[in-house]
Amino acid sequence: MSDSVGYKNLSDWRRKAYVANVSGLLYKELGEYDKALEQYYSSLSVSDSINWTEGVSTAMNNIAVLYNLHGNTPQAIKTLRQSWEIAEADSINSLLFDIALNMLEMYSQLKIFDSANVYGQKALQVASDIKSPYNSAYTYLGFGKLYLYQKENDMATESLKKAIGISDDNGYEEIRLESLLFLAKAFRDQNKLAACDSTLDVAGHIDDEIKLPNLHIRFLEQKARLYEQLKDFEKAYLFYNESVSVRDSINKSWENIKYSEIEAVNELKFQRQKNDILEKSLSLKQFQLRNQRFVIVISLSFLIVILWFLFVLYRKRKYELRTNKLLQEQNERIRLQDKIIQTKSRESLKQELDYKNRQLTSFSLSALKQSESLDIVFQELREVLNRQNIKPSTRNKLEAIIRHLKPHNTDKEWDEFRSYFEDVHPSFYSNLKKMAPDLSLNELKICAYLRLGMNTKEIASITFRQVRSVESTRFRIRKKLGLTANDNLSAFLDGL
Repeated sequence: MSDSVGYKNLSDWRRKAYVANVSGLLYKELGEYDKALEQYYSSLSVSDSINWTEGVSTAMNNIAVLYNLHGNTPQAIKTLRQSWEIAEADSINSLLFDIALNMLEMYSQLKIFDSANVYGQKALQVASDIKSPYNSAYTYLGFGKLYLYQKENDMATESLKKAIGISDDNGYEEIRLESLLFLAKAFRDQNKLAACDSTLDVAGHIDDEIKLPNLHIRFLEQKARLYEQLKDFEKAYLFYNESVSVRDSINKSWENIKYSEIEAVNELKFQRQKNDILEKSLSLKQFQLRNQRFVIVISLSFLIVILWFLFVLYRKRKYELRTNKLLQEQNERIRLQDKIIQTKSRESLKQELDYKNRQLTSFSLSALKQSESLDIVFQELREVLNRQNIKPSTRNKLEAIIRHLKPHNTDKEWDEFRSYFEDVHPSFYSNLKKMAPDLSLNELKICAYLRLGMNTKEIASITFRQVRSVESTRFRIRKKLGLTANDNLSAFLDGL
């Protein structure tokens, strides 16, 4: 409908940017993050081209949320700071609240608690100024998360109950569900398992009604951790397995994000071309106007007196100054557009390089597995020759095969894999060694496979070991790292 109306003035283009931004929000809620990112970049491009600061700040805020969902929290905070500066300059209170709330949550995740508290107080102040119970409920939820990160369970419980109370009064089911999930975690951390179970029962009814993918995953994880703490490992496994299945279905959409960003860069290039055409059009109009003024001056020079001639020259000079000012403003917009294009191009190249590094890591793992497989075949053939009574002709054929199957140096393949792995995760091994310097080479390999997202069965397959053996190794690693039964080893390694 918006396209059918057309885009003839600034109001029309603002409508286009707004529709793109709302579409991005809908795709995010559905878990289709690649489509959401495409819409946000479209909104950012249109808003920037018409110098609509509110649209630019809103799009950057939403892009930062996607960065955080994908695990790139430092980049998300960097983008939010830029969005905050724009919104603060124009005193856009509703947008300042969203940014402050996002900063509260992301600083909490990074455990930078002072900064998180500062932005939380700003969010509460803005919510009070605009008299929004919805914003107040969200802010109390944010403080609840912050106190959980700080291990202040009593303060977290108090803030979360405030958020639940406001949500109950106003029908904010999404905030209520998220607050209940964090309240269940607070009860579980205090070993109040009955209260935790009761809270999750209430959360389960809301989860069935609103069906939001991310909150559904977190509900399943909370149920799994409760049963794990209750020593009911069979139920815990079922809930963990279901949460992993749902998360995998969502994460597949991120494989296409790099293509969406490339499309966004192409769209910015197209906008640059439009600016070039506009600049040439202005130059042509200036030339036409100059010729027109020349004809007018020549004509009037034979009809009017010197005073009128001087008056025309004065008008001509004033018009040229105004035209030159317009040209300078247009050139400045083009310069800013070029800067945005260069920034997006660098980000696109960086993501493409990360993608290639991950491919190289995958290829190295495959080579390592093949090498280990050949070594096992070699050893088994040797055992057959040494232990079995076989015919001389058969023995000769087997020895010929063995000579062709020279032992492979799996250490060399491992070194190559580790080199590629450290290109993608440069600080992983150094951080791991600081925390547990007595880890063996085999344990370091298992840590690398877990960091790549492999489960126990996959690790057992690639290392040709029993699942129970891999689980024993994981137990030793947890012990050396000082992890408790409630700590998730894979999540811990992801944070290194």
